[in-house]
Amino acid sequence: MVFGSDWWSKASSVWHLKGERLQLEQDISDEYVLQQAYEELQQARNWFAHLEEPEMIDCAIYKIKAAEKHYDYLLKRIKRKQSSKK
Repeated sequence: MVFGSDWWSKASSVWHLKGERLQLEQDISDEYVLQQAYEELQQARNWFAHLEEPEMIDCAIYKIKAAEKHYDYLLKRIKRKQSSKK
């Protein structure tokens, strides 16, 4: 069975659209993950600001530092990904 060029061009365009949709979902996912990391950082800072137990200060500081490193890592990864697309 031989397929016509019309069928092939339609199939190719569908595959191409699926690739674009997948890329869009990946971009949205990056934005979502970055937003979640930012919120985690804000929560850690807020927790530190409202701490009532002095024994927990070290824990709060570690939590802030970890959240900052996570956010910075994600930001750098997204920037690298965007610069490699150009």
